Amino acid sequence: MLVRDIERALERSEQVSWRYGPELDRGAIVHLCRRIGPGDGPVTVLELGGGRSTFVWRALGELGLLNANVVTLLHDPAQADELASLVHAAETITVLRAGLKQITDHDRERLFADPVAAAGVWPTIGTDVPRESYYHYTIRNAFYDRVDLPLAERSADVLIVDGPHGNGRSLAYPLFGGKLKPDALVLIDDFDHYPFLADLGRVFRYSELYRDIVGEKRWALVKLEGAVQGGSDG
Repeated sequence: MLVRDIERALERSEQVSWRYGPELDRGAIVHLCRRIGPGDGPVTVLELGGGRSTFVWRALGELGLLNANVVTLLHDPAQADELASLVHAAETITVLRAGLKQITDHDRERLFADPVAAAGVWPTIGTDVPRESYYHYTIRNAFYDRVDLPLAERSADVLIVDGPHGNGRSLAYPLFGGKLKPDALVLIDDFDHYPFLADLGRVFRYSELYRDIVGEKRWALVKLEGAVQGGSDG
């Protein structure tokens, strides 16, 4: 996709008033969209966290530049409700509200040791996170409580990892790894706050395409090189 077309979509998306932040870096969105060609056909996107990027997907569709089927997962109830209302006319965007639950270090290792079985194990472990703890940036081993997403296996072309808070964000890899195409693009916001890249390497082989650190903005874009591996030593 051409940069000028991406900029058009960004400008359109920024006309939407969005009070939940911080926003995903513009450069991250540009680098991601540049690697999605106009001839790729419909693109399936799984967003963990939403806002600016969600509005960009909608704008690309409205401008006739990209047909994106988007599933956005959020744990903030007010944020999820507002985002759903703002994109309600876009039939290709589904906003899902999920609670959070927290697991032990032992159970975390179980999931990474057998990522193929992780989604099936998830409903049987963990405890609900109290609503007042949803916004603690250093919360440990917390992730969305639902993994029953409306996505077929190996259907997602793009995964945006921008939620929830804390090191539990890495649980996306074993829990949602089966939803990703073997060559999916993965955009990881705040990639160096926790070992998110190292954790990704426990589940997938990948190549890093780009990373950027400007002030408080830091992100990495990678491309997977194969389906979910059999385990953390695979």
